[in-house]
Order: sequence, then C-alpha cells, then structure tokens
Amino acid sequence: MTELEAERRARYQATVVQDFLRTAAAGGDPYAGILLVPDDPYPLYDEIRARGTLDRSAVGAWTTTSHRVANQILRDRRFGVRRADGTKAPEFMPFDNSMLGLDPPDHSRLRKLATPSLNPRRLTHWQPHVERFTDELLDEMLAGRDRVNFMRSFAQQLPLRVIGDLVGIPPRHRRLFFRLSRRMAYLLDGVATVAAAQDAMAAITEMTVMFHDIVAERRADPQDDLISDLLPAVDDGRLTMDELVPLCMFLPLAGTETTVNLIGNGLLALLGHPEQWQMLVADPSLAPAVVRETLRFDTPVQQYRRIAHTDIELEGRLVAAGEEVAICAGGANRDPEVYADPGRFDITRDPGPENLSFSAGIHFCLGAALARMEAEIALAAIAARVPDIRRAGPVRRRGSFIVRGMLQFPVSLR
Repeated sequence: MTELEAERRARYQATVVQDFLRTAAAGGDPYAGILLVPDDPYPLYDEIRARGTLDRSAVGAWTTTSHRVANQILRDRRFGVRRADGTKAPEFMPFDNSMLGLDPPDHSRLRKLATPSLNPRRLTHWQPHVERFTDELLDEMLAGRDRVNFMRSFAQQLPLRVIGDLVGIPPRHRRLFFRLSRRMAYLLDGVATVAAAQDAMAAITEMTVMFHDIVAERRADPQDDLISDLLPAVDDGRLTMDELVPLCMFLPLAGTETTVNLIGNGLLALLGHPEQWQMLVADPSLAPAVVRETLRFDTPVQQYRRIAHTDIELEGRLVAAGEEVAICAGGANRDPEVYADPGRFDITRDPGPENLSFSAGIHFCLGAALARMEAEIALAAIAARVPDIRRAGPVRRRGSFIVRGMLQFPVSLR
C-alpha cells in the first residue's frame, strides 16, 4: 500500500467513525456525543449520570461519571492500561515504554525510579525557578501589545520552561524541545487528523535523536535534573536506554499539557466570575483554592481509559475481561453526590473529597505537586501584576475529548 493510499484509507475510516458517532449521538447516546468534542461536555456527563453509576455506551465502552465508582476503578489492580496479555490498547501505541502505557511490574519499576526527582519535598528547590520564569514571562507579555493570546504568550510557555530545567534540557536544545513538544501534544488529544498524527510521530523521531544527544552530554557532565538522576539506574541495569528516552519525553509531555490547561482554564473561570477574580486580586494567597476549584470545575484531563484484566462484577453489571471503561473525570468531579452545587465555580467552597484530575491509584500523576505549584504561582502573580486583565474575544478550544483546554484565549492586559 502506498503512502497516499494509506492516507486515503485513514481518512475514510475516520469519516466512517465520525458518521457512526453522529448517528449514535443522535440516537441518544451521550458518550458518543462527548467523543464528537462539544465545546461544553458537562451536560452530556449529566446525561450519562442519569443512566446510572455504570453505563454501556453504543460505542462499546462502559462509562461512569460517578466519583465513587471512578475512584474505585482507578485503584483496582484488576484494571489496567494494557490488556491482560500485556498488549497495548491502540490509544497508547505512541507511548510504548513510558509509564503512561505500562502496567505493573514494569510501571512500578519505572515509577519508583522517577519518583525521587518529582518528590514534593524536592520541588521546593524548583519554586524560585517557577517564580523567576513567571516574572520573566509577565515582563515579556506586558512589554508587548495590550492584547495577546494568553495561551501562546504565557500558559504554554511557563510549564515548558520549568520542565526544561527539571528534566535537564541544555539551553541549546530548548527551542527545538519546545517546538517538538507542541507537535507531540496531539498524541494526548485522542483525536487527530492524519496529517497531525503523522507530524506528531515524526516529532517523536526527532526528539528521540535529541534526547540521545542530551543523555550523552549529561553522562559526561551530570547536573541536578531527572536525566542525571536516572543514569545510574541505566548503568546498573535497572533501566534501559529504550525506557529512559520515552520516560524523559512522555512524562514531561503529559505533565506539561495538564499544567498548560490548568493555568488557562483557571484564568478563564476567574474572568468569567469577576467577583472571584477580585477576591484573588485582593488576596493572592487564595491561589491554592483557585487551583483546587479549577481542577474540579473544568478538569484539564477529562477522561481515562482502563481495561478489565478479568471478568469483574461492578455496580451490578458484568465487565468482561478485555472490555474498556471510560472514566469520565470531568463528570466525576461534578458528581452531586460528592460536591454541592457542582456546576458552580466557587473558590470558597469546602474542598470535599480529592478530585480525580490527576487520576488515582498507581497511575496518580507524578507531577501533580509541580502542576499545582506552577498554577498557584502563575495565577497569584497575574492577579498581583495584571489586575485589569480581561477576556477580549471568543476562545478557540482544542479538538479533544481527553484534554480540555484552549488554543486561543485573547485577553486585554490594561
């Protein structure tokens, strides 16, 4: 099959899938509607919730928006991100040897090796770096035009600068790392055009070459970063180079995208609720509450997939081995059984149980503490230095049912 024929076939298959989803959604299947990526998926989560704590969608996956059931599944070792025989599900194909696409024991081994570099206690070392990067970006933003795309000018830049230092990307590679990371971000969306998918895979190839060069440099000159921390494990056989490079690529990618959209979604929610924005302006110490409520109210990662490794009876239903469950974190974080008046953005609310924005169980996000810290510092600094910031036009969202965020968020700064 030629490349052109393969592309035509992929386009045809994508059209067939879209037609099937539209038909299913028109027939009343809310999960099919979510997969069509509406601007506002939250009413569809309510429709799934009305069907019960565990529902079978016409697309074949089980679905849940119950916080209790979602939390239970994420912590249940009978579910995994791969099939019971170890083969990977199609959506994890690009992540091969990274923790995102592995189950125990390999997942446990890699997580144990990476955890010290992202330990919350060690992150205190990175706080001054985050504060400095935040001030630099605000200086650049305020020195430019009065109206900017907040995502491009700030939200996308801060996490990439932080992760560049944390992972150990030398300055001469930073620009390429930033550019390749943006191209690879499509892999997290769950949907993409044929051209975008091909470009993302090409970016992986380029970044693999880059990281082999960086690893060689760090081996000769170790620094205080993730790569240098992990090299001894390569030397003593606990980690292979084929595992180190994907770990250094995809762990930062997943964490960066979460942080980008946490910052963007947080500012969007605040500007949509002026009285709460003014509360933060008057008291920047409210930033942790803003971040916590943003994670619950407008979850950056909307869903996770888990595959049953054995037949499991759950909520009076039988989930057969090999079947998938779509855990709708965006819906679970608005479960009225857990959060009062869940559709209301309120930074003063009682926090209640931990939201599921960083997953739970063995796949709980290693970078959760870093993401929270970055968002707290960023939003507090914006409130202090740009108190008159306001939305300046319609936003354009990412075409993703997994990552909820924006590509364009125009704001006026003065």
